[in-house]
This record gives sequence, C-alpha cells and structure tokens, in this order.
Amino acid sequence: MVFRSVKLAIPLLGVLLWVLSIHSGIFSDAASQYMQLSFEGDGVHHNNVLDDPMPDKPVADILDQITRHDLNRTVAFAASMVELMERLENNLLWSEIKVADGSPSHGMLISFGPEREALERGKDALIALKATSQLLYTYCTRLSTASSHPLKDRDCAKLLSRFTFKGTDLYNSCDMMKSTCHRHQLASPYRSINGSCNSIENGLRGESFTGYSRLLYADYSDGVHATRRSVTKKSLPNARKVVRTLVKTDSKPSKRFTLAVMQWSQFLEHDLSRSATAVAIHTDSPIECCSKDGDKLSPRYVHPFCSPIPVYDDKKYAKEGVTCLNYVRSIPAIRSDCTFGASDQVNQATHYLDGSQIYGSTERKSDQLRAFNDGKLATSTYENRQYLPLAADPTHNCQLFSKNSTCFESGDARVNFQPQLALMHTLWYREHNRIATDLGKLNPDWNDEQIFQETRRIVIAEMAKITYYEWLPAVLGKSVHKKVISSSFYNKHADASVSNAFATAVMRSVKSMSDGMPKLFDEARTVNESIFMRNYFHNPGLLRQAGVLDALARGLSTQASQSLDIYFADDLINKLYTNGKFGFDVLSFDVQRGRDHGLPGYVDYRQFCGHKKAESFVDFIDIMRQQDIVALQHVYASPKDVDLIIGGLLEKPRGDSLFGPTFSCILATQMTRTRQGDRYFYDNLKQPKPFTKEQLGEIEKVSLARIICDNSDGVERMQRKAFEKLSTSNPLYDCASEEIPRLNLNFWQQAPSNPPRYYN
Repeated sequence: MVFRSVKLAIPLLGVLLWVLSIHSGIFSDAASQYMQLSFEGDGVHHNNVLDDPMPDKPVADILDQITRHDLNRTVAFAASMVELMERLENNLLWSEIKVADGSPSHGMLISFGPEREALERGKDALIALKATSQLLYTYCTRLSTASSHPLKDRDCAKLLSRFTFKGTDLYNSCDMMKSTCHRHQLASPYRSINGSCNSIENGLRGESFTGYSRLLYADYSDGVHATRRSVTKKSLPNARKVVRTLVKTDSKPSKRFTLAVMQWSQFLEHDLSRSATAVAIHTDSPIECCSKDGDKLSPRYVHPFCSPIPVYDDKKYAKEGVTCLNYVRSIPAIRSDCTFGASDQVNQATHYLDGSQIYGSTERKSDQLRAFNDGKLATSTYENRQYLPLAADPTHNCQLFSKNSTCFESGDARVNFQPQLALMHTLWYREHNRIATDLGKLNPDWNDEQIFQETRRIVIAEMAKITYYEWLPAVLGKSVHKKVISSSFYNKHADASVSNAFATAVMRSVKSMSDGMPKLFDEARTVNESIFMRNYFHNPGLLRQAGVLDALARGLSTQASQSLDIYFADDLINKLYTNGKFGFDVLSFDVQRGRDHGLPGYVDYRQFCGHKKAESFVDFIDIMRQQDIVALQHVYASPKDVDLIIGGLLEKPRGDSLFGPTFSCILATQMTRTRQGDRYFYDNLKQPKPFTKEQLGEIEKVSLARIICDNSDGVERMQRKAFEKLSTSNPLYDCASEEIPRLNLNFWQQAPSNPPRYYN
C-alpha cells in the first residue's frame, strides 16, 4: 500500500480519535438497546414482546437529577468534539484519501449521496448523539456500577429520550422539526412536493429529510449508535463472510413472475426511501474508507464515519488483491420529538407514495425537472424521441469519464443505476407529458401550473393504483392483500412514515430477483441478444440506441425474474459499480447497512410478526428449510445474531406470497400505514379535492401494461398482467385493443356549464 508523504498531526489525531471513540462512545461497542414506537391503526395486531421492563426505580431516579444546565453543558461539549473533527478531515483531504471518479465507491456515492438538506440537519443530529453518549457515560455507566441492578446502556438511552433539546443550543434544530401549516396549505388541492402538510395533526410527518420510523427499539451495542454485537459479546460475523457462506449465484428463474415485479419493486422503493451516506462534516467531501485498489487504510487515514467491510479468504476478491470494501455510515436524523436517545437515520425521499422519484422531494429539485411550459416535465431529444433530461455533468452523476456521455436526470439520483430502471423513469416522464398535452387541449384556459399539478395528481394516482391493485396482490398474495385493502382507510391519526426495517431490509431483498443478463426481445417475443448488467451500472446510454427501449420494455414483461431467495446475480454480488477491475457486493452492503441503522436481529422481527420466540436454530424449522438452518449455524454463533435481511431471504414463501411470513408482515404493515396516513391518497374522499366518481372509475382501468403500450416507441402487444409471465390465461393483446383498458381524460374536462361532480 502506497501513501503520499504528508505531515499529519499524529498525536492530536490520536487524542481526537480516543475522545471520539471512548468519551463520546458513538463509534465504540458495548451493549445494546431497543426503542419501541407505537403506530396507530396499522391494521396488524402485535404484542409488545420486546418491550423491555424499565430499570429499577432507584437507578431511574438518578436521571431525575439531571438539570437543563447539565444538558446544555453536555451539548456544548459534544459540539466541541464535532468541531475537533475539522483538523482530521482537512488532513484526510490533503492526503488525497478521496473517492475516485468511476470507482465502485463513486457508484455507491451516486446512489446514496446526501442532498444539501440532509447535510444541514445531520450535524445537529451528530451532536445530539455524542451528547447522548456523554450523558449515558456520566449518569448511567458510572453511577449504575454501584447499584445492585446495573443499568444497561439500552435502558439508559431509553430513559434519556425523556429529555428534549429545550434549553440547549440544539433547540434551534427543532425549528426544522416544527412545520407549521397555514390554512391555505392544509386546504391545498395538491400535495406538496416535499410531503409537508399532508398530516393535519403534524405537518412535518412524512416530509422528506425526516427520520425513518421504527417497528422495534433500535439495537446499538452502546445504546446510542455503535453497531450491534453478537450475544456472545464478540463482533457479528463479517458481512462479506455471511454472503460468501450463504449466497449462491446460480440462476433460479421464477415460475410465475416477470422482471417487471423486480423493477416495480425497486421503483417503488425509490419513491418511499433513500438513505444518505455521510460525508465529511466540515468539508462536505465524500469519504473513502479503503484505498483506490481496494486495500485497507492505515488507521490514521480512516474517518470516524467509516465502517468498511474487511475481505479475507475470498476467492473472488483475492484475484484482484481486494481486502477492503468501502462502507460509510448513514447520516443520522434528529429524532422526531427532538429528544436525546438512540440514533435514527434520515430519509431523503418523502414517506408518501407520491412519485418523488419522478418529481423530486424538494421544490428546488422539482423546478429543475420542469419545463414550465404547458405543464410538462423537461426532456431531451435524440433521433426524434423524447428521453429524460440530461445531467449537466455525466462524470459526477454517472460512472462515466466523458462530459458528452449519456447520463439522465430525474427526481431520484438512482435513475441511472441500470438501464431497466432508467426505462421505467422514461416511461413515466412520457406518461406525464402525454397526459399534460391532452389536459391542455381539453382545458385551453388552464395555465402551466394548473396543468402540471393536475397531471401530477393523475400520475401519482396511476402509480398508486398499480402498486396496490396489481403489484401488491402479486407479492403479498390474495388473502394478505385483501386484509391490507380492507383495513387501510384514511385515518388522520395514522403515521405513514417509512419504517427502517421496510426500507433497509424488506425492499432491498428484492434485488435477489434481478437477472444479471437482461434480454432484449422483438415483437414476436424472440430474444435478439442479452446484455451484461455489470457493464451498465450508472451508464444508461444503451437506452437511446435504436430499438433498445422497446426491447427492454418487452423484456420486463416477458423474461422471468429470478426467485426471491438467497440466490443472487453474480453481477450484484461481485461486480456492483465495477470499475473494470473489481466491484462491490450489494447484499454485504445491505447487511452492513442494517447493522449501521440499528436494526434488531431477525428473531426479534419474527417474534414481532407473531411467531414463537426462537431460542435455538432448530426453532426456525417452522418457516425455513433444514439445509438453510444448517448453513446459518456455520456463520452465526446464535440465532439471535442473524441479520434481518438474511433471515427474511431464507424464509419459505408464505402461501401465494412472494415473501416469507416475516417480510410479508413488515411489508403489509408498511403498505397499510402508507395508505392510511396519506390524506391525498387517490381514493380518499376526504381530501380537499377528491377525484370524481367518474374519474376514479377511469383510474381503476390503469395497468402497467397500458403504461408500456402508451409510452414505448413501438411496442404493439402486451399481456394484461405485466407482472406475470405469458400463458394461455395471460396472452398478448394488441395495444390498440380494449382488452388493455385506456384511461379516458375527457372526465377531466372542465367547463362552466359542466362542473366536476365530487363526493360529499
């Protein structure tokens, strides 16, 4: 390993890192804690099986002695610790330990890089975490050692959440957490771009750049932010070792589903969630935790936000000399009630199903994407075809080296992740502009803003209809889907916030359904050629080649997806964001992110969802195969150590569901709340401007098949159920046929003599 010769203040850095790791406790490991949040009206009944008993009263009374002066002094100390990081970060910058363009680390940064708003809130959240750790050390760790019943770190962090930021220098950060909605905002017929003022009771609820919610208490080894440890008190097994031991890269096609299921799942995930990778606090510089060749860095060069994945005894990476996979921890979020306590993570997307991956999650981003002409979104033109707008700097927004390369812009930075995702964005951009054009013709007196907002309402309704009535019954099965639909009427008390488990584990598991070789189909559904996914990460130029958009669209609805299980495409397990020499491992990163985000182990969620408490690996036999249980025993010391995403992937599917029972439960819980807590959900008749009965009838006709028919370049035939493979019961029909119903926009024509009819 070669480093440039630089003069680093080693003694100062040593003291700084010691203070950060020992005094603040945020980057060290010790014990664990849980944080329970209750959700009203989630449609699922749970026992609080993990509701830990409160500590004995004498110990708890210690915290009653903490004054506002103590809190303010601790916050000031924590802020000084954060300021000390500036010297370290500058030294790293001078050492040129940085993310290289086109590298796998660059690919990860494109997908999860922080927006300006996340950075603005992240510093205060970090100070709050350091202050919590200092409070825990001062008032719990030391004092409880003299108690007959020592106070666990997780219990102390739970008790500390009783204290708000009031009276401290952090209180100003609470202003961002108090979204005061004016009457005209609450009465707006259109939902806001950033999700604010959807909830009447709490205008901030569901807004972009707020924290994920939790189904279970967060599990951090120090009670605050340090990653979970094994119940043996040792480290959990290395994330790459878990993948290397358990994952297979053989092809295992689904007998029922097409790649459209995988692609819609990813598209939906990007609508509801996007975590933010931390960058340097003082310089905003991206953080690199490994050398450019994938080797370990000397400790003096490692930023405190680093949590790299060591690689050893690994045949795939040994060939390239890779011993380190870069992983930077996610930006923490200010807790929604402005209290001290365990870490939450920021969600850069809105928590609502509102097309934010198309329209953006901030007014600034939305304005960048609009044409401000006839209500349309901005586009680029190539060979007389309309595509997404082009990024100003392809070398920054994509893994490309020429500023003339094709790189797209959309509401979510992951649009270029792979061509099939870019295709989905393109179809919906075209759908927006198609509807805007027709609405403008039907209502010539409407201005640009009215056409845009009305079109956006319709497009979001179309997405929601496909999600809840086409995708959800396919992935959850008919019986669970029926329960979700029957119990998810709008409830003003419901919280639609996306749970960390849903965003970080359940929706990430769908990557298992990806095929490393997407096929290009002609109109006869014959394969013309295949492409290697590894060649097109953040490189979407293929989409503009003649006929490719249509060929990929046919492929989504024709090619079988892979099964949802522990089988993954090699391109995702060994070649993610590859630089041509080596790439990353998507599942290792998802395991690491789950630990980073404080997700409790799989057994806790299994119990949360109604299964018996698992005391041994044998207890998994009710929902896992014997050979998978044996494999788990080879990598985990205890069943309580198993990571949520790993346990979920190994569960046997539940009935006609795509997922096993635990992931089905978490998904059903989230989708119930997503609908219940959304005042602007398309079929809610209590929103300021509900759709008319006739308009709702038209929205019910929408299908993914129709979206592909209307917005591809030359796809002429589709099956009605795009998520299911072609069969005698799901044959191809002409796109012009009434067999694939088309939304009639005439019901959106407004004239003084024909006002729209709304429900009372």
